[in-house]
Parts: sequence; structure tokens; C-alpha cells
Amino acid sequence: MLQRMKRIQIIGPKGDLNRAVDVLYNAGTVHLEDAPSLISPDEIPLIPVKLETVNDISEVLGKINGIFGTLPRTADDPEGQQKVRASLENKSHNELIAKARDIIRELETTTRDLTAKKSELTLSITALNRYARVLEIIQPVEKELPLLEGFEITILLIQKEHSEVLEIIRKELNTLTHDQFEMTSTTVDADTLAAIMVFNRRYSEQVHSFIYSVNVNEVRLPQEYSGRPFYEMFALIGESKLRAQEDIRKIDEQLLTLASVWYQELVVLKKRLEDINGELGAYRNFGLSEYIFVIMGWIPKKYLQRTRLAVREVFGERVAVIELDPSGKEMEKAPVFYDNPWWVKPFEFIMQLVSPPRYREVDPSPILAIFFPIFFGMMVGDIGYGLIIFFFALALKNRFKKLDFIVSLSGILMISSIPTIIFGFLYGEFFGDLGESLGWLHPVTFLGITWNRTEAVIPMLLFAITVGVIHVLLGLVIGIRNAVITKSRKHLCEKCGMLFMIIAIIALILVLGGFIPQGGMYPAVLLIVVALPLIIYGAGVFGTIEIMSTVGNILSYARLMAIGMASVILAMVANQLGGALGFVIIGVIVAILLHALNIVLAMFSPSIHSVRLHLVEFFSKFYEGGGIVYRPFKKEIAEVNPPPPSPQ
Repeated sequence: MLQRMKRIQIIGPKGDLNRAVDVLYNAGTVHLEDAPSLISPDEIPLIPVKLETVNDISEVLGKINGIFGTLPRTADDPEGQQKVRASLENKSHNELIAKARDIIRELETTTRDLTAKKSELTLSITALNRYARVLEIIQPVEKELPLLEGFEITILLIQKEHSEVLEIIRKELNTLTHDQFEMTSTTVDADTLAAIMVFNRRYSEQVHSFIYSVNVNEVRLPQEYSGRPFYEMFALIGESKLRAQEDIRKIDEQLLTLASVWYQELVVLKKRLEDINGELGAYRNFGLSEYIFVIMGWIPKKYLQRTRLAVREVFGERVAVIELDPSGKEMEKAPVFYDNPWWVKPFEFIMQLVSPPRYREVDPSPILAIFFPIFFGMMVGDIGYGLIIFFFALALKNRFKKLDFIVSLSGILMISSIPTIIFGFLYGEFFGDLGESLGWLHPVTFLGITWNRTEAVIPMLLFAITVGVIHVLLGLVIGIRNAVITKSRKHLCEKCGMLFMIIAIIALILVLGGFIPQGGMYPAVLLIVVALPLIIYGAGVFGTIEIMSTVGNILSYARLMAIGMASVILAMVANQLGGALGFVIIGVIVAILLHALNIVLAMFSPSIHSVRLHLVEFFSKFYEGGGIVYRPFKKEIAEVNPPPPSPQ
């Protein structure tokens, strides 16, 4: 459910602003507002706080991140980091920045130069590999190449579909070189030709300029390879690669040495500066007058006393935490803070699919946590499936503890598996009809109806629609409550009218079906007479269309029966097909595979349809959303071995 929020104002001497911000940052409970814009200049003339330090820290953090990008990853040393953290504990912001700048001066140029040199060497190895591949391609035509001093060799790579370009190039280069030119070509692959050209070196500039102008892919061998036999060129390439690899190894050793000396200190310093940067980034929300500072924000009621004690412990009575009395309009801007019990928290993940509720709206998370597992259980309804889903979700949760969305989804499946087992007992299902065939359990008989889903189709359908009626009527009741709280007369009339109309329609159906006396028709008609004007007043003429839409929403809950029916039939097919095969082992394998498929479908399809029934059929009756999420001013990531919290 949503926690009750309090609006507060913190006022103290101007000189205590930085320490007050530190206290609030460590407390991590206040959702900040822009104080200078909220307080009238006639009340207190305030100006926003401007800090040049923020820009300094951002600059330093950028350089530290750049250094981290050059150093090899080193394992964290908690003990060493704790010593560094202790040495930085009492340093001011400016001292920390100065410390960071000293380290940057020590490392930045060295690491940048080493990394640049390593990049050059890596590129040279790539180029050498390319030369080797090209030489391998043209080596078969080595005998056709003249070994003349003063001549240069270059290679062009051309798509076969553009092979006519070769003749154009041949004619032009013959002219440019005064016939001191030879060219031959060979196939590289199915799509590419390699053209090898030999020409007098005195025409090198003109030849390369022409090749560049016709936009042809040229592979130029280094100058030292010119005029050499192929075996010498391969040897040179091999030697050059070995030298480059050795130089890269030496650079890696130098970077590793630097990392062993500086890495732990840089990790701690970076984290400390990030915390300060996050803290100082909020200063624009604070206001200063000639003598005092003012901080405004929202805080959950449960944290108010704790925050007051933390402030009082540091400042005594010099800094006051004042609880304000906001107006109704101001309360609409209050942030929303989910603080649900453990069995509701996983379902907050589903609430992320919609915008947060407004502060005065009902938090639908607890209702979602009740009805979602019921819907899931109604559709899956199998003891064996429920047990497998539970233990699968438990294993998934333990395996991926650090992934919040998987932990939430696993929690949803674990909770939903309990109603699945309960409904499985009511339906008499253990891996379909296997339990019943073995005589272990049988469907429960209630009100003269046996809860066998394959036989009691109509009762199951009526049960699903009854659940839908309850769910939709609950949504309309919550809509009425929200309309009363927000004092929206039109919404109140619309929701009341729709509630009366649905009750009247249900009453008429029961009368026509003979379930209640004929006299029940008169109150039903009276409700329709009352409901119709209310709906038209609240939602206009189009509100009457919404009546049929709401009826359609209720009928949509028939999917609870239909999807469950499909699941049990597939389970029965798995059992029958497995038993029909002549070989026991093959039959068991087939049955297991089909049940496994059904369980996978059971985890996905019922979940999707349960979400849809809530977000479309249920939420549409009351939910508006558009609220502001509670974002307290605090450290986003906990430090390794953080210091103990302040006493409360």
C-alpha cells in the first residue's frame, strides 16, 4: 500500500547548509522539492545555490573513468579499499578533488600514451595480416610479376560485376606512365577480383591520385616490400608481427603494474566523488537568503521522527525540521511510496507496466497480489504442476538473486503456485487425470456439482464469470472511493451509475433465469432508471456505450475457464498418449515431454491473461495513474563495508 507522506521544511543558519545536506543524504528519506520556486519572495527572498564544485567533480570523474578505460580490470581488495576509505574519510570536497587531480596528473598522460601505442600496434598487426592474405592471393601469379628495381607494386580489389573498370584503368595508367606499366588479375573469391599493377615509381603520385579519384579499393604494400620476392615479404611480415606482439606484451605489463599500484585507490576515490557529485547535484533545490538556508520536500510519515532525531543529533536546535500542512492541491503533487508486505512486493513489478498511482488513489498492488494468484490457480489448477512451478521458481530466484526482475517474477510464480495446488485439489487433478486414474484423489463435490473441469463445463463457466462480476464491481467501488476523495462529482456519478446498472443487469438475468422471484425485477428496473441519468451526467452520451463495454469486460473473464480447460485437456492427452505406446520407457518420455510443454505454457499464458484482466478489465474502472514516484535524496549504491548508520 502507499505510505502516508508528510511535507517538511528544513531551516537553519546559512553556514550549516553543507553539513545539513550531508545529514539528509546519509538519512536517505527526503524527496526534495525546488525550495526557491515554492517559497514566495514576500515570505523569504531566496536564491538557488550555485556550486562551481559540481563542474570540477564532473570533470575529474570523466578523467578517472578515462583512466579506468585504459587500465586492466583488477580484482577488488576490500581490505585495501577500506584503508583507502579511512584515509579519505575526513577530507573536504576540495581536498578530495585535489587528491584526484594529483593521481590524474600521475596516470593520465602515461596511460593515454601507452593505450594509444597499443592501439597503433594492434592496427599494424591487422594491416600485416591483411597484407599476408593479399600476398597469398597473388602469389600464384608471382612468376608473371617483373622483379625490377625502381618499380612499385599495388593491388586493387574490384567486384566482379564491375570488372569492366579494369580496362578503363589499364588505358588511363598506360597513358600516365608512358607505357611503363603492367597489370594482371586473379580471382580472390566468387565475387572479387584482385588486380596487380606494376609501374615505374616516378609516376607513383599520379597513379595513386587516379586510383583514388575512381573510388577503387587499393591495397598498397609498404615501401620496404617493394621489389622483394614473396618469401622475403612473408618473412618481413612475420618479423613485424612478432615485434608488434612483443611491444603489446610489454605495454600490458606496464599497465598491469600501474593498476596494481593505483586501482584500489581509484575505485574508492571514484565512488566517493560520485557520492559527492550526486549530493551536490541536488543543491539547486536548496534556497539561501542572507542568513539562512531552506530545504523543502516530502517524507514518509514513518521516517519523519527518525530524520528529526538525526538532524537534532548533529545540530541540536539550530536546524529545525518543520512539518507543513499542505493544501489539497499540493497533496496531489505528493510522491507515492510503495511499502508493501513481502507477499505483495513481487507484484509491484507488474505495476511498472502502468504509470504510478496518484497519491490519493488506492494502491492496487495488494488487490493485484490477491486476485492474480487466484486467477492463475483457476486456470492451471493442478497439484503436480503447482509443485513443479513452485520449486522451479525457487531455484530461479536463488540462481539469479542479483536480477531484480527475475526475483520478482519468481516470487509471483511461487505465490501463484499455492492457489494452483489448492484448485488442483478441488479439481482432483495431479498431472491431469493421472492422480484420479491411480485413485489418489478425486474432484470435490460442492452444491451438488463435481468440480471436474472436463465435465462441469457450464458450472466452471458460470464460476469464472461470477469471479469477473466480483472483480469488476470491486473496481467500480474503488472508483467511487477515489471520486469521493478527489471531490470529483462527475466521476462519482459515473461510477455510481455504472455500479447500479451492472447490479440491475445481473438482477434481471437472475430473474429471467428463475434464480430469484419475479418481484426482483422491480428494484432492478428502478436501479436502471436511477443509473442511466447518472451515467449520462458523469460521462456524457458516450457513457451509455461504456455500459456494454463493462458487460463485455465481465464476459471476458470466461477465459479463466477456457484456458484452464485447454490446460487439463493437454495434460490428459499427455497421459493417454504415453499409455497408448507399446514401450513403457518411450511412453514415459513422451508423457514427460508433453507435460513439460504444458507446464511452460501454464507459466506464461495464465500469467499474461491474469495481467490483462487486471490492467484492462479491472484498472479501467478506477485507475488514473500519473503520480510522482518517491525518489529520496540518498546514495544510490551501497559502499563495500559501509560505515555503521547513525543511531536513531
